[in-house]
Amino acid sequence: MSAPRTGRRQTWSAIGAFVLVLLALQVFLLTVAVDALLADDPGLAWIAAACSTVLAAGSVLFVRYLRS
Repeated sequence: MSAPRTGRRQTWSAIGAFVLVLLALQVFLLTVAVDALLADDPGLAWIAAACSTVLAAGSVLFVRYLRS
């Protein structure tokens, strides 16, 4: 009876780790965007900010999908 619980726990741990990696990547992209904005490179700033926004939206949709 403890086998399914262990499997579920491992699955949720793997999903949590995946979401954490996505969040770390999003923070990195946001840092790149702010750095580019301060370095007066608006092209890179907008691209990094757009990628960060898309990644955030994807993460939210991924978590919503998993909870349903």
